[in-house]
Amino acid sequence: MSTAADIRNQRVYLTPGVTHRYRQRTLTQVEAMALLKYHDAFAGRDVLDLGVGTGRSSIYLAPLARRYEAIDYSPEMVAAMHATMPALSVRLGDMRDLADFPDASFDFVFGPNNVIDAVGSEGRQRSVGEVSRVLRLGGIFMFSSHNLGSGDAFAAPRLEWSPNPCNLLEHLIEWAWQLANHRRMRPQCEMHEDYALLDDYGHNFTLLHFYAAQKYERNQLEASGFETIEVLDRTGRAVSVDDAAPASPDLMYVARRI
Repeated sequence: MSTAADIRNQRVYLTPGVTHRYRQRTLTQVEAMALLKYHDAFAGRDVLDLGVGTGRSSIYLAPLARRYEAIDYSPEMVAAMHATMPALSVRLGDMRDLADFPDASFDFVFGPNNVIDAVGSEGRQRSVGEVSRVLRLGGIFMFSSHNLGSGDAFAAPRLEWSPNPCNLLEHLIEWAWQLANHRRMRPQCEMHEDYALLDDYGHNFTLLHFYAAQKYERNQLEASGFETIEVLDRTGRAVSVDDAAPASPDLMYVARRI
């Protein structure tokens, strides 16, 4: 059953031309540090890349993996991957239903760019459960997720100042558009003790993203057969269970299938 988040987010991600927003080819600081630290978890092993987009992570993971598979639920993204990286195995798929892959078929699953937060609470639980199913015992699930403890979690659109009149005018127009989107989206947001569904700067406040507290995230992983190895902030610093990491808009989780 589709939720408000599903309908809203799919409308954005399935828009023709959406790939133009995903041209970046470099890893973030925490991604680079985490992948370097857990190099042995994916090098020479079977890897599944969730929400691959235009292949930002593929160019780093695929050459090192024994077998590399990637999925995305946006036909635009998959078509772009087939056009630019035809040698890679990339298919249209949804992380909530990984039926194309048998049980215990991967050693490493990567979910960067907060891809797991693009669905609501129930869909997210199904996604974690599916990842658990396709991972072998001892396999690693590395993913990023929006941080409910961040100071930016409930931020409203902000005007970016510029001394250049032309640039300032562009910023004013963008700010007005973001404010209109923000007001329209607020009734669809959800607030709970350990998680929330919020609109944010992603696609100018037109998406609903899941934000989780560490406690919620760790409990969800444990319920699906994982142990959390560590949690990293955006700089790659390990954060403790009780650290809300207010300066980090998202957190990188590293969990082992047990």
